[in-house]
Amino acid sequence: MRAGRDDPLERPQRGLHRSEPVDKSRLAAVGYFLGSTVPKRVQPPRVLNVLLISGVTLALTLFGYSTTQIYLRFSEPPTAQEAGPTAPDTSERLAPSSGPATEESGKASAEMVSVVSYEAVASSGSGFTGEVTVTNTGSALLKDWELALEFADARVTSVADAEWRATENGVVASEPARADGLEPGDSVTLSFTAEGRTQNPVACSLNGSPCDWGAADSAAQD
Repeated sequence: MRAGRDDPLERPQRGLHRSEPVDKSRLAAVGYFLGSTVPKRVQPPRVLNVLLISGVTLALTLFGYSTTQIYLRFSEPPTAQEAGPTAPDTSERLAPSSGPATEESGKASAEMVSVVSYEAVASSGSGFTGEVTVTNTGSALLKDWELALEFADARVTSVADAEWRATENGVVASEPARADGLEPGDSVTLSFTAEGRTQNPVACSLNGSPCDWGAADSAAQD
């Protein structure tokens, strides 16, 4: 070798440190420690996520409302047109039932036949006295009877043996409270006084039906 020159083997080699092995485990531990000490920045919720959640909530609400509407609509009663076929007319089938009712009514009327007779027994210049007899000619008890008489121009002032009330042109007499009705074949006679000329009744009814005058009284009415 020449004197005064460095031995190339003795020169320091550049970049030799790059080829040296690196302890990666230590560097990783240091990096993890440094990363854990630095506060991480919290990302704010994205607008897309908020809109998605809001849309799902709104859809569920609308679905529940529509389900309620469908349930209520199904629970409504059917209208008159949708109620189905109308009931068949039963008037023709019910008509024959009136026959027995009429027969029973006629039978009851036959059991309650009564005859009324009238006679003027006294008269004066200002009034007269009359007697009315009610006879039960039926086959059933005549209970709570009511007799109405009407005159042309007379005013009844008193009635014996009956409950009574004066009307504009006559009187309404009824069975006394202590009486037990008229048995078949029994009769009751009412005596009354009236103001006016002696006259016969122009109208008579027993329990709301026209009087059935007796034979003698029918001649007097004629």
